[in-house]
Amino acid sequence: MTCAKFESVIGYHCSPVLMGMKPANLVSFSKEKMPELPEIVSDYKEGLEREGIHMEIICGCRKHYLLLVYRQDMLQEYLEQEEARKLLLQDGYDINGTLDEMIAHLKERFFHKTEFPHEIGLFLGYPIEDVKGFRRFGGSDCKLCGYWKVYDDVEQARVIFASYDRCREFTAAQIRQGYSILQVIGMRHLCTSQMYV
Repeated sequence: MTCAKFESVIGYHCSPVLMGMKPANLVSFSKEKMPELPEIVSDYKEGLEREGIHMEIICGCRKHYLLLVYRQDMLQEYLEQEEARKLLLQDGYDINGTLDEMIAHLKERFFHKTEFPHEIGLFLGYPIEDVKGFRRFGGSDCKLCGYWKVYDDVEQARVIFASYDRCREFTAAQIRQGYSILQVIGMRHLCTSQMYV
């Protein structure tokens, strides 16, 4: 089963993950507009996992689902950085646990907290200095706002944001032409080669 609306949303919001440029993205789905999301995720699970992409509903509050779409190997590698481990430890994560255990803890923190867990930036692969800046300033006083709030290297962030924009344009164009999300993932070499033209 395929779902054109789901593929369009995932293709737009998660293109850098689909193309292997970013460890993870978080996507919000309205429960009213897409109440069948858990079944859709289940339908796509096997095909996407063959491509190294996993999906986990990490929060199902009253009105929305939050879906984490991630590349397990990239996310694992990112979270193993010493500075990321220090921050995760502060928020009660077992840094020697598996990635699945860390995601389970993240889900618990979404369930029990009244605000967004600040460590979400780590799970989304944001630069660690920017995650620290967001925590320090509570989301205020950033130097640049794009795919995340930038507190450290603005020029590097601009380069990354531009590459994500090109990636998103590529993915959206392929989906508009009628390609499925799995077919688009198979074209990732075309997308990444265009990043450097």
